Amino acid sequence: MADVVTIASFNEPLEAQMAKLRLESAGITVFLSGENARIMEPGLGPLQIQVSTEDEADARAILADPGAPSEEQPQMS
Repeated sequence: MADVVTIASFNEPLEAQMAKLRLESAGITVFLSGENARIMEPGLGPLQIQVSTEDEADARAILADPGAPSEEQPQMS
């Protein structure tokens, strides 16, 4: 098994899940440390996104990229 490294921590489960899905959609295997503990005891520390050391640079780049800017929506008056 490859070594894993923590690349991000989240206090909000939804943010952690969104980051996990973003990485998985890029083909990166993701471990979400603390997920089971939070089910048993909500508020028990941050959730940590972990990836293999081989995927670390790509995963960090993906999470740092805000993505394409959304098109401005017309203002309704």
